[in-house]
Amino acid sequence: MSACVNSKNKQPNIIVIFVDDIGYNDLSCYGAKDPAIQTPNIDRMAEEGVRFTDWQSTSSVCAPSRASLLTGRYPNRSGLPTVPNAIPVFGDEYQQNIGLQQSELTIPEILKPLGYSTAMYGKSHLGWDSKFYPLRHGFDEYYGSLGNFPIGGTNPVYEGDEVVEDSVRFQDIHHKLTERTIGFMKKSHDKGKPFFIYLAHYLAHGPWQPNKQFATEAEWEIYQNQPIKGHLRDGGDEIYPALVRELDWHVGEVLKAIKDLGIDENTLVFFISDNGPWLPAGSAWPLRGSKYNTFEGGHRVPSIARWPGVIPPGQVSDAVCSTMDIFPTIVHLSGSKLPNDRKIDGVDITQVLKGKRSKTEHDILYYYNGLTLEALREGNWKLHLPRIPESKVFWARTSHIKDGSGLGGFQRLDKPLLFDLGDEIGEQTDLADKYPEVVQRLLSHAQKARKELGDWNINGKDQKRLLNYTGNINNPTRVIGVNPHLKE
Repeated sequence: MSACVNSKNKQPNIIVIFVDDIGYNDLSCYGAKDPAIQTPNIDRMAEEGVRFTDWQSTSSVCAPSRASLLTGRYPNRSGLPTVPNAIPVFGDEYQQNIGLQQSELTIPEILKPLGYSTAMYGKSHLGWDSKFYPLRHGFDEYYGSLGNFPIGGTNPVYEGDEVVEDSVRFQDIHHKLTERTIGFMKKSHDKGKPFFIYLAHYLAHGPWQPNKQFATEAEWEIYQNQPIKGHLRDGGDEIYPALVRELDWHVGEVLKAIKDLGIDENTLVFFISDNGPWLPAGSAWPLRGSKYNTFEGGHRVPSIARWPGVIPPGQVSDAVCSTMDIFPTIVHLSGSKLPNDRKIDGVDITQVLKGKRSKTEHDILYYYNGLTLEALREGNWKLHLPRIPESKVFWARTSHIKDGSGLGGFQRLDKPLLFDLGDEIGEQTDLADKYPEVVQRLLSHAQKARKELGDWNINGKDQKRLLNYTGNINNPTRVIGVNPHLKE
């Protein structure tokens, strides 16, 4: 029986490897300009499947993009447009009420009734209160730390709902995630059950603390000499390639285990970054911008899919896809049906994966930064909307690049900017004056989005309310100036 026929007759195993802050130019197969970045395992995955050149995240920061992955919905619609960081000045009200609510339908909740075993390993970022924990969202197993690791510190690690290790270093968590992933694959395979694994790596988000086996002598020396080990401003950007090489090794171990189990031809693997790079670590070249803003550098991310016998090898697709598309695609491939009680913003990209279609059904894509609608896209046209400092979300209040294209994007934009991404993905040449009719058409689409999904000062009719939180999530109390990366 051929692999393709076999895959059609069996529910596929599905693994989503969701990596952290990997930029558009941070993998060899995406033309990494830094020669220290070598990713042979990820490159081989691309050679054996499809590599996307226009994959869009729904957010330029961690938590909202993860909510979209699991629900297939825009963050404003799913109720997690911000990050549930456990920073004391946010207050207890924020930490208790900001997270992915249980009323949202997730991928594992779709798959479990079909007989799937489901597991999540790694960074949750779905909320700090227990009502937001992964087991509340359909996962049979969870192992990991709820959020990011502190620079120079450790995190508690959870198994299910309970803390099982009080103090785990950033360097030590990655191997544990790979071991758990491979163990769950073996256990599910032995039981004859299809599985869904959401492997949410902490790599290559900070702290920039490498394992010695993956660092060059020069990188290790920089790390050892840092006043605060793993700090971005003390050489973290020079250490960053070691984290990418380590990530590549872990991806290779998972792919090897799939082959060793003999399930290669019935296992779909996605590799996707949650958002753009945290500059100066990493690179989004040739894109403008980075993590924290709505330029392409913050939203256009590496994405690869591999499924031998179903996805033809060696494909490079320029189809406009979104992280939201994972949900409806998995629903289709598993034999389930989309819910009819809520709007799903993603589209099924099965035919794109198989190389049978070159385009998706996305007519308009919206670029939110927190609650704020900052840009939108129709085809190759992308419009950046006017904005004022008061509309900025807390993580994007300033820029460390003087032209406003870095950490925080524009502080003020008095008129729309229009770019043709088909001609120039770097968003440098403003065409708004040349094509006023395009600007007006996109402005009308923006107004429709505000009515449905809201904006920083407008509640949308299908914008999920944030439980009992009454504060301003774009600017929680006194947060500005507390985080060294977010200054007034």
